[in-house]
Amino acid sequence: GCGGALTAPPGGTVTSPNYPSNYDNDETCEWTITVAEGSVVGLTIDSFKLEDGYDNLIIYDGGSDSDTELLSLTGETSVHPFTSTSNQMFVRFTSDGSVTRQGFQFSFS
Repeated sequence: GCGGALTAPPGGTVTSPNYPSNYDNDETCEWTITVAEGSVVGLTIDSFKLEDGYDNLIIYDGGSDSDTELLSLTGETSVHPFTSTSNQMFVRFTSDGSVTRQGFQFSFS
């Protein structure tokens, strides 16, 4: 499986399944990133190539998908590094039943 609980420090790098090869169809991966109370999560997208309009990466400002959506990404895009407003960030990757791409890599701190 993919996804899981991540913490910083130490921080680290996360990739889509099989990266840099193509991810599979019908994937759902969820990560919860937690840093020390009183700190914020910093996220940098290093590489991003998904099937435009069908596969996506959604980033939430908090520990679950009931929190405010910070960013919804699809296709090929570059984004400036960004931060949460709290000590947690929730990230979900989903792919549909056809067409795959290289995927993504992001780093967090």
